[in-house]
Amino acid sequence: MKARICLLFSALILLSSAGLAADEIEKRDAAKLPKVKAPAKAANDLKPWRIKVLVLEFNPLIPGKVHAPDDPKAEPKRLREVAGWNDPIKLAEGYMQDLCDASGGLVQYEIAEWDVVNAFQRKTDGYTYTPEEYVACLRGKSKWHQPDGVDYPHMIAEFKLAQRVDAGEIDEVWLMGLPYFGYWEAAMAGPGAFNINGGTYEAPCKRRLAIMGFNVERGVDCMLEDFCHRAEATMSRTYGGWRAEKLDTTWAKFAANEKQSGTAAVGTCHYPPNGEADYDYANKRVVQSTADDWLTYPKLTGAKQPVNCETWAEPHKGAKGQPDYHRNYIRWWFAHVPKAPGVNEDGRLNNWWEYLVNFNSYDERGKPLPDVKPVKDEGTEKAGLRRPA
Repeated sequence: MKARICLLFSALILLSSAGLAADEIEKRDAAKLPKVKAPAKAANDLKPWRIKVLVLEFNPLIPGKVHAPDDPKAEPKRLREVAGWNDPIKLAEGYMQDLCDASGGLVQYEIAEWDVVNAFQRKTDGYTYTPEEYVACLRGKSKWHQPDGVDYPHMIAEFKLAQRVDAGEIDEVWLMGLPYFGYWEAAMAGPGAFNINGGTYEAPCKRRLAIMGFNVERGVDCMLEDFCHRAEATMSRTYGGWRAEKLDTTWAKFAANEKQSGTAAVGTCHYPPNGEADYDYANKRVVQSTADDWLTYPKLTGAKQPVNCETWAEPHKGAKGQPDYHRNYIRWWFAHVPKAPGVNEDGRLNNWWEYLVNFNSYDERGKPLPDVKPVKDEGTEKAGLRRPA
């Protein structure tokens, strides 16, 4: 990896019963993990969530003779260092903070544990890359294996995810992987698992578990987009479907964009209010949009204001100082997601973040499930926060 291996990790943890050897998984120092800077008070005086995350960073060690065959003295390196990809700590830090800020402090992720796994994961057909095979593909000397998808049921069992979620240790899992590691952007496991823009899997746990799949070749913008698609899938389920050109639900009206809907509101993950094609985040075309009207939901007036890419030109910049329109737009989009108390006349909550992160508490149409309680966590309660159910 980019940092020195001996300094980067503090301890080994053994998962031999799950099939991993003692030298195949390492635990990052908890004191060095990113933490969110939360506001003193959350939006609308609502009680924020503390969402505990297990990060599984898959970053195999590549022998020197594989990554530098012409150098007999070459030392082993982590795959991420070999390829020069992004630091996952920095990615997680930006992702966590952007969601906290955009949600008005309602979503406060806490990394409960960060494990670095020195192993490639098994694919759906049982295939597993060796360092030699993966590096050959990376350098264009061989073709990537198909099917590409990782074996989620095997991974869930291998890392005892069902047991950990039922024990209240974690609420969510983030996979920090590399190109062709075969992750869904967002998958779900457990009883009644539903589509959040990825596969759904049975797991022997009582709570549903969201499993996010991130690729450290990409940036925070793509991580936020993964969650944005998760939000789209969740809200579509909550409102019984979604067609961008048919504004027949509150959700569809929120997600309206000029190109697909004939009128502009906040837009979709791929189509900003003024977008004319997928990923058209830097379009300077001005349209009249009701986006800011949604900031006071459910008190909608229908008022419109001009928007274009300069509306979301801040706060993040690219490597050359230009606006990071992709990341800023998705952050801007999340900032407009309703977060008010009470129930709307359409029967759904005025706080849509409940559906996005507290999904175990509601049925497929957004109605509260009976006898559902948040995870008991004394430390979280003392901090004035709550865990999801």
